[in-house]
Amino acid sequence: MLNIGFTPDSDMDIPAGAERAWRDGRIGLATLSATDLRYGWFAYRTDFEVGGHAFLSGAREPLVDTMFTLAHTLRGLYANGSAEIDFTENSYVIRLEVTGDRVTFTSSRRAPAEPPRCAVEDYAAAVRAFVATGTAWLAGNHPGIAANPALHELRALVSDPAGGGTGDPGLRTV
Repeated sequence: MLNIGFTPDSDMDIPAGAERAWRDGRIGLATLSATDLRYGWFAYRTDFEVGGHAFLSGAREPLVDTMFTLAHTLRGLYANGSAEIDFTENSYVIRLEVTGDRVTFTSSRRAPAEPPRCAVEDYAAAVRAFVATGTAWLAGNHPGIAANPALHELRALVSDPAGGGTGDPGLRTV
């Protein structure tokens, strides 16, 4: 079983300190940088579960940052056969490694003795669905963000995780 999801709530759409500028219309979501969107905006409860193990369970993470991080894991898996999900605010790291047609997940925190695994294509499909759902939710609830280049970049990352090639590049396995 693989589950990657988020639960939006408007309480954490705007970072602390930006509320007044937001209300006054001085912040345009279409022009915010990807970095700004990744750190502080749209912090929602996030779940990331593989094989019954919850790597994230209700952790409040910025949605755009989570989408970028997961999209980049696809690129890492295609290029190197491994990737990491790390969190700048703490030392927690989730490691992904391809063996054959499966991805193995380990973490720097308590993890089961037998690391959870799933099919590479299941993971890729879940990441693509997470990014599609996240970008659609943001654009549907905050129409100004639809024109933001960061959302276009996210869509491009998951549509071509190999980084510019055409067709399926295959995965490097370790």
